[in-house]
Amino acid sequence: MKRVSITEELAYGAALDRLTGADKPSLKTTRKAPPEPAGAHRIKLSVFLNQDEDAYLEKLGSVAKFSGGKKISKTKLIEAMVRAFGTTGLDVRGVKTEEELYRRITAQLRK
Repeated sequence: MKRVSITEELAYGAALDRLTGADKPSLKTTRKAPPEPAGAHRIKLSVFLNQDEDAYLEKLGSVAKFSGGKKISKTKLIEAMVRAFGTTGLDVRGVKTEEELYRRITAQLRK
């Protein structure tokens, strides 16, 4: 027996365009992820933050949105921060405590 495949286009058709306006992109076009560079592989990583750190990332994302841009997810903020620190040459040799790492990072930011 052949299975039926129901796509978003078949299910909603032009109804979504009528509801949202013809000039707005449909869900089909807004859900596409940006293309990744060739050879880029992603891994899933869990990060534990305290409430202040989480609130800071949430605030950054909201500031982007309410200043004329788009809301930036916390995941994208963290990805950008890691990429940015990758270019700084941060020296972590001999670091023994989280506080020492924090001091080195803030010193690197001031350079």
